[in-house]
This record gives sequence, structure tokens and C-alpha cells, in this order.
Amino acid sequence: MSWTVSVVTSATTDTQPSLVVNIDQANAKYIFNVAENSNRAYTQKGSHGKKTRAFFLTQVGAQRAGGLAGMLMCSADQSMHTLDVVGPPGLLHTIASMRSYIYRRVVQSMAVNIKEVALSSDLSSSPNPTYQDKNLTVYSIPILDDSHAASLDSTVCHEETTHFSTPRGSVKRKREPSPVDESLSDLMAEPGFSAEKLQGELADEWRRLMVKHMFPSTGLPPPPEKKCRDRDAPRQKRPKRCPEETPEEEPEADGIQDSRPRIPAGYHHQLPKFTPSWSVGTGAAPTSAYVVVGPSIRGKFDVEKSLALGVAVNQRSALTKGESVTVTVEEGDMTVEKVVHPHDCIGPSETPPAMIVLDIPSPAFINSIVYSFAQSPFYAKLRSSRPEDISETVVRTVFHLVGEGVLHDPRYIEFMNGFPANAHHVISSPECGPDPVTFTTAAFNQLRLHQLDPVMFPIPYYSLKPQRELSVIPGLPANCVVMESTFHMSSRPGAFPEYNRLPWERRDCFHPALRHPHLLMLSSPLLKKFTDVRAKIEERIANGTAPTTSKGSDVVVIPLGTASAVPTSSRNVSSTLIRIPGRGSLLLDAGEGTWGQLARHFGPEVDDVLRDLRCIFVSHIHGDHHAGVAKILLKRRQLNPRAMQPLYLVGVHKLHLYLRELADIEDLGLTDPNGVVTVISDALHVKRSGEYLNRGMWRIEGSEPWTDYERSVAAGMRLCVALGLERFATIDVFHQVKCYGVCIRSQDGWSIVFSGDTLPTQSLVRGGWAATLLIHEATMGDGEEEMARCKAHSTVGQAIDTARRMNAENVLLTHFSARYPRMPPPIESSGIRPPPGYGAPVRDPVVALAFDNVNLTIGNMWKLSMYLSVIQKAFADTKVEADEEEAKVARAAIH
Repeated sequence: MSWTVSVVTSATTDTQPSLVVNIDQANAKYIFNVAENSNRAYTQKGSHGKKTRAFFLTQVGAQRAGGLAGMLMCSADQSMHTLDVVGPPGLLHTIASMRSYIYRRVVQSMAVNIKEVALSSDLSSSPNPTYQDKNLTVYSIPILDDSHAASLDSTVCHEETTHFSTPRGSVKRKREPSPVDESLSDLMAEPGFSAEKLQGELADEWRRLMVKHMFPSTGLPPPPEKKCRDRDAPRQKRPKRCPEETPEEEPEADGIQDSRPRIPAGYHHQLPKFTPSWSVGTGAAPTSAYVVVGPSIRGKFDVEKSLALGVAVNQRSALTKGESVTVTVEEGDMTVEKVVHPHDCIGPSETPPAMIVLDIPSPAFINSIVYSFAQSPFYAKLRSSRPEDISETVVRTVFHLVGEGVLHDPRYIEFMNGFPANAHHVISSPECGPDPVTFTTAAFNQLRLHQLDPVMFPIPYYSLKPQRELSVIPGLPANCVVMESTFHMSSRPGAFPEYNRLPWERRDCFHPALRHPHLLMLSSPLLKKFTDVRAKIEERIANGTAPTTSKGSDVVVIPLGTASAVPTSSRNVSSTLIRIPGRGSLLLDAGEGTWGQLARHFGPEVDDVLRDLRCIFVSHIHGDHHAGVAKILLKRRQLNPRAMQPLYLVGVHKLHLYLRELADIEDLGLTDPNGVVTVISDALHVKRSGEYLNRGMWRIEGSEPWTDYERSVAAGMRLCVALGLERFATIDVFHQVKCYGVCIRSQDGWSIVFSGDTLPTQSLVRGGWAATLLIHEATMGDGEEEMARCKAHSTVGQAIDTARRMNAENVLLTHFSARYPRMPPPIESSGIRPPPGYGAPVRDPVVALAFDNVNLTIGNMWKLSMYLSVIQKAFADTKVEADEEEAKVARAAIH
């Protein structure tokens, strides 16, 4: 049995290292680290699917696990039965914090098994594996910084294991309640129960309960997908409850009763505080190293020898299974029976191969890993060159994920050289690796459109030259290479790693086209169309017939992500950056990967853009709209020099609750003087009722001090002063969960309205009347109105119709379904001319379609509208790659 290890992402501007171990014969995959953009990268490269058995995390913060939520949802939506997740302490708390947006409502869902690696090392000669199945055995080693040196001990630890399903191969039985269960049940029955006050094992038991409800697994077959009822729902009628709210009774699904327990009271209240043993925000969070050992492979079956021994063909399988067989042979004139043992015709077993994954964030962690390998007889053998040690396990590849200063430290160089000379070392270091574009399909599209308008379609930032070559670092082992996402390594028994390019990387058109422009695939007729449309634009500007914007023409609008639900190779999920000259910037939604999109767009200037950011508005608690917020807050917290102005974070209660729980793991700047000011969306409602609503889906779920109504109103006023706004008002819209749009009115007379996710709704028309720019979701194409209604989204025609009814000057359509992975759905004129509102004439707005990382201003929106026909032609001239895979993901996605 052989295995391969693929580097799916490396340390670049928008990704961090992620590895996948693939065992073809067993139809199994194992993924190491899932940082932000992992889901998009695995989609592009087709490296994730139902084969995945486990995730292994070396850290639980955003650096290594920022994409965990997206990967969990993707796994669940692919109908996987069981998934194991292994990582350092805090993993259980991190997953439980996602409960508001990873809640699965289906009868049967994926079961998640969580194992936290204990901080005490097992340095015995036979440590217990952290994970084991028939394919791999994985051992974990905690890596602590020097401030934890006093806690290093060589006692055998007892790892804490959290199981939410029957372990593989075991007999399913009803779990008897433990004393902790009974105590928790008693506490939950008490009036005024608050999970936030729980501590110790009771706190962990509550977190396990949360995850159990996030991923219910009943063993029943999944119910058929329900059809939308064939009736028109009134636009302003609010749903009685949203999918994430707690119902009193769960409905039956086609006769199958949902046996999942009811969601407990307090599900949407704050988790018990996680108190780590390290100081949060100091870079001292522990990491985990993993030693991955493959199975011992039986030797080669010698057919000729078996025939000589009289073994029949139908007896060979028994020998390969390790069983002895009885054969009948002729010896002279006699017929005798003999026993043939497996070793008589099977060669010696191959030595099990091993790989090691090390995560060393800074030189302060070096002593810990050196100590563990020196003190443990088991781990010491992995660095031995003695024949008797190599015959037990042979280390083929060591992956080093190292931070600044580690690779130059003499202690670490000595540690690396301690491995056998023929071991290969794959090094991930930001200073020693190139920074190529990760999502080459999107970049190639951008590069081609760059020939149409280099200002509107800038080339994403990249660098193919590392800051420093590995060759200049003295003393490194001979077999050292820089980790790149093109690596595909085979670890066949008896052979050492071979490096090949991944099949997907052979289809990278972007980087070759940078060097050879003829590879852009721009035909002469298409280039002529580019020239003609530019000439028409210049002519309209010259003769004064170009559309003009009343005010705010210099306000910059940069769509950073224009996909809905799941990312595609061409589009990231939702986010739009608004830059107000002389005032600052604000983000409208920030799905996973938004930081990477910012960094690719602005390159080395991204830190200044982050300092200039004054507001993040999050419409609702769906992962494709908010999962990138934590990474942006973390990056802002790490700025040097720091930002001098606060950042206002406007969102629903569940968003703030989620981020405050994450802040127990790593510092997001929520308590800094110029850090993050949290604002509850409900308090800035356009109607300004003076208090929160307390009914239905619009109620406030909690009563924490930071939910105070007047506190949020005052913060909203300070936000308006910071950005020079007359008003920043949220607008209730119609989606599957509580969702707000927003109207931003400047003191200079312009206004921008953002719809969030919604069906067409009159509340948005009223709240954003006469907007200079409406940014509206257009998830579905025209003709898909019924599907849009089922999912509480809008079609292209409905979005344009909303702009007409709003009397908006411009409308920018975004949030396109993965059914349209590259080119948005076509614009079809609806022909609707509703009566004007507020006595003003209805006008046709300038209509533009959003593309990731396009540079727009309100004043040049009309240019993008004129470019649309040639952009469609440009996309039609190229072969659509990975559409089948993306469509598969889109069909599986639940949104």
C-alpha cells in the first residue's frame, strides 16, 4: 500500500500550508491544516471529498484553522458519515463557537469526533497514538514556547477525547450518563441557568453538547429534499422562525421523525469562558507536531516458489492474509500433505514509512521540540541512522512550518541534521518561499481583462522570487526544498519521495501568460472589440453624453468577493470594500478569504488600507458573509505601527457572540483602546424605535452588557462622524435568518445602499430611496424565480427592478450562485415599470455586474456596464475549467 502527500496550499499572501495524505487503495484522505481559503483551494484542485477521514491542526487560531468552518460545512454537505478533527487545546471551544451558523437541520448529519492533544508529552518508549485506523497511525507532540518550559514532563499523558458517534469498528451501544452528565442536566433544569458560569469538565461537557447539536447523527436515512410550495408568499410577511432558531417541536420529514434532541436553552448564549494556560495575544499558544506512520506492507508474493511448494491458485489469498495452508504433493511413489506457511513464499515486509509535520512559530518553541525528540526513546529512533531503528520505521519526509528566525537558529539547524541523511525536508517559510498567485483561474481572467482596461482590472499582486534563497542559509541538510503548492510526493515503500507537479497545476495559465503574452488566448477579433468599446467610451466622454453621477463620483467600490454560499475557482465569497476619499474605508460583509483578496489587490500597501478601515458591516450570520472577519481583526491587531482610530464592527448579536468566544483563543483587539467597537445592527435600524424588538426572529438573543441599546446608538453616531456620514441606518430584509441591509448617506449628498441577502422587499426600497448606488445580491438568473424564493434570494431581474423602484442611479449586482462559476447570469430586461414612489419619476439605473477585485468608482460604473458585452465574449473564448466540480459543490451546498 502506497501513499502520496500533496501540498495543496503553501505560505503565500492569501494562503497558509495545507497538506493532504492520499491512500488510493483505501480510498482515504487525511488533511493537515485548513487555513483561510482552504475550501476554495481544495475546490480548485479537487483534493477534498467524501474520502476525507480526518483533519489534523497544528494550531487552532486563524493562522492554521481559519478555514475550518468552511471545510466542516463542505464535508457535511457531501454526506460524509464521520469526520475526526485533531488539534491543540481550544479546538473544542473553537468548533462550539460556530454553532450559530453550522447548525445542520437534516435528520442524518455527519458525526464529528474531536480530540484535543494534551499539553503534557508522552515521552515513553511506546506512546499512545492520537489517531489510528487501518491506514495510518498518528502520534502527536505538543510544542510549547519557553514560558512553558517548567511544565515539560515525561509522564504519560491521558489525552482528552470527545466522541459524538460510534468509533469505527466498535459496537454501537447506548451511552450511560456519567456523573458529569447528571450534574449538567441538574444545572440546566434550574431556573436562571447560565452556561457561561460553568467551569472545568462541566464547561467542556456543555461544549460537547453544543457540537452534538451542530452535527446530529441518528443513523436514519436523510429525508428527500422538500419542494417549495407553489404559492406566492407576501413580500413583507416575515417567517415565523428562521432555520437557526430553536423550535418548540421539530417537524417530521416524510414520515421520518427527527430524533435529534431539542436544542437546549442557552444554545445561543455565551459559552463558558475558555481560560488557556498561555497568555493570549503574546504568540505563546502551543502547537502540535504530528508523526504519521503508514502500515507495515507485506512482502512480495513469490508465485514460482508457491508453485514449487504445491500451492493451488485458490490458496494464495489465504497465504497473503497471513494464514497457513495444507497442500498435497507427490514425493516419489507417495502422496503426502504438507503445511505451507506465509513466510515460505512471501518476502519480508516493507518497513513502514513515516512523515513528520512540525509547526515552529518562533525560536521560543525550538527547545520544546528538541527536548521531546531527545527524551523519548520512541521519537529518538526516528532520527536514528542505526539499521535496527530504520528497520522499524523510516522517516521519508519532514515538513517544517517555521516562523521568522527559526530557520537561522543553530539549534534548529542541528535538530534538522539529526534526521537520517536520506530524509527529505520540505520547508515552509514566508521569507524563503515565492509568492505565486494561488487562484490562477481568477487571476488569468483578470489578466486577460487587464488588456481591456488596466486600471479597472489590475493584475493581482504576486512575487516569484523569494526574499531569501535556502542556499544562503549555512548548515541546512542536503535534501531541503521550499514548500510549493505544486508538490506531489510519493512515499512508496522502498523508495524515497518523488516530486511531481499536481495535475491541476499543469493547467495554470496565469503565470505562463505573464511571460508569454500570446498565451492570453485573445483573438484578433476580440482585441478589435476591446479597441472599439474603448473608442466608444472616449467618444461619449468627449461629446458629453456619458452618464453622470450627481455626487460621490470619486467614491471607490472594490468587490472583493462576488460568489454566494461557496467559493469557486473564479470567485471568492461575499465582500465589498468602499473607500471614501479623505475619510476612510468600510467593508460590506467579509466572507472567508477576504483578507487574502485585500492582500492580493493592494500588495505591500495592504497594511495602510487596514489602518484606514473604519467599519465592517456584516449583514447576517452565514459563513459566506462573516467567516473572514476574525482574520481581518487579527491582522489589524498585529499592525506595527498600530491603527490610531477604532474600527466599528456592526452586526447581529450572534456575530459578536461568536467573535467574543473566539477571542478566548487569540486576541482580536476587542479590548484595545483603538481596537474594535462592537455595534448591534438592530440599534441602528432606520426606524429608530428607541429600543430593541423582543419578538420573533428580530429579537435580541442575549442581554450581555455589550448589547446595551444606547451604547450601540452612541457608537453609531461616532461612526458617522469618523466617515463624514449623515446617517448609517440598517434596514430589515427578507432572508432565511435575521438579515439587515444598510443605507449609508454621506454629508456630501451621495448614498450607498447594500441589500445583504434578501428576496425583493419594499423595506429596502423605502429605506434606500434615491440611492446613488445600490449594491444588490443577484444570486439567481432570470427564470429561476421559484428557486430564488425557496432560498430567500433575488434574481438578476428582481435586483434591477428593486433599483428602479428605489429610483437608484446605479446598481451593482453581486453574490452570484456557483451555477455561474465565472460569468454572472445574463441580464434580461424584465420590462417592468412600476409606478414611481414619493412623487419622483422612475428611471432606469446604470446596471453593472461585479467581478472580484475590479477597481470601480461610482462615477465610472457606466464604463463597466459598456464593457459587459466584450467581457462576455472574452469568457466565451476560453475553455471553462473545473465547472463540473464547482457545480457539484454548488448542488451539495446548503444555504
